[in-house]
Amino acid sequence: MSTTFNNTVNKQRKKKKPKACIFCRRSHVVCDEERPCSRCIKREIAHLCTSEDMESSGTTTPISPQDDNTNTNNTSNTNSNINLLFPPQTFVSENVGSEFSSINEFLSILEDPLVALSQGNGQPPDIPLTDPTTTTNPIVDDRTIPDSNEDRPTAREQFFMTAADPAIEITPEERLKLVINAKVEAGLLKPYNYGKGYTRLQEYMDMTMSPESHKRVLRPLSSIRPAFRSIARSLKDVDLVLVEEAFERMLLSYDRVFTSMSMPACLWRRTGEIYRANKEFASIVGYTVDDLRDGKLAIYELMNEESAVNYWEKYGSIAFDKGQKAVLTTCTLQNVEKVNMECCFSFTIRRDRYNMPMCIVGNFIAIQK
Repeated sequence: MSTTFNNTVNKQRKKKKPKACIFCRRSHVVCDEERPCSRCIKREIAHLCTSEDMESSGTTTPISPQDDNTNTNNTSNTNSNINLLFPPQTFVSENVGSEFSSINEFLSILEDPLVALSQGNGQPPDIPLTDPTTTTNPIVDDRTIPDSNEDRPTAREQFFMTAADPAIEITPEERLKLVINAKVEAGLLKPYNYGKGYTRLQEYMDMTMSPESHKRVLRPLSSIRPAFRSIARSLKDVDLVLVEEAFERMLLSYDRVFTSMSMPACLWRRTGEIYRANKEFASIVGYTVDDLRDGKLAIYELMNEESAVNYWEKYGSIAFDKGQKAVLTTCTLQNVEKVNMECCFSFTIRRDRYNMPMCIVGNFIAIQK
């Protein structure tokens, strides 16, 4: 009797199909059981929402039996290696899942480029042309289009009403979350997409760095991945927006600090994009202050190869270490004309409330020879 029951349970388990659609599984986020799911509808790809991959849809290409056996063995070995390296993860926030997925894809390409190419039939990995974090429904003005629900406020109007509501029965922190939630729904505030930063770093390394430097950058990024996963797994989009708000306030404070500093200094995100710099730093690298704002340049793009690799190694060693946040070292900067300049270099990691690196502030002193 027990054997028959176990066989029935095993058959039911084998017949069970994954509930998550293809795109939610790729982003490592929770997917509802509707088809199309709400996330695909929001990203305007409802017609592509399905629970099965193209490989399992029944479309096959006739090949010889010998090639079939060889390809089957190679594919099974490849898939098992990838699953061991990058086990599937689920995140509450789609933005965090996207960043973690970008790190995994980035590291898989560095560790085994042939595996990445075999997955894409010799083509580079798919990178969406549109940013899923910025794809929102257009805001429609109710005054221009007749609607039977004329009294219903738009998302933008709902945000203004929430921000103006003098609610006193909730704590200030809860009220701030309500306001930010309404701001996100209105499409006025979004978490930062760090996935683009890792893609940019990958493209830069492919063009300028040697395979040995690739491996040296891979090691620190691999070491911080478990810590990042443990913290980011429970973060929601509202939490990420709060972090982004704190980052914007920090930029305002450093605008004043950099104005009064005579030492060359700049500030960049954890993926390397420079967002602020003073005129002293701009003068030694040969760019304008405006060129060093809002991610137009990255800090590793202003260093020679050895210095860039050295920075990522030191950053990875203290990125999630609460007991250490500053490093003193040396680097070689390259100006706009690719002329090298030796510098004494220190950087300090500023972390958010969840102990994740929010930005890095660097100070430079040119070494006179």
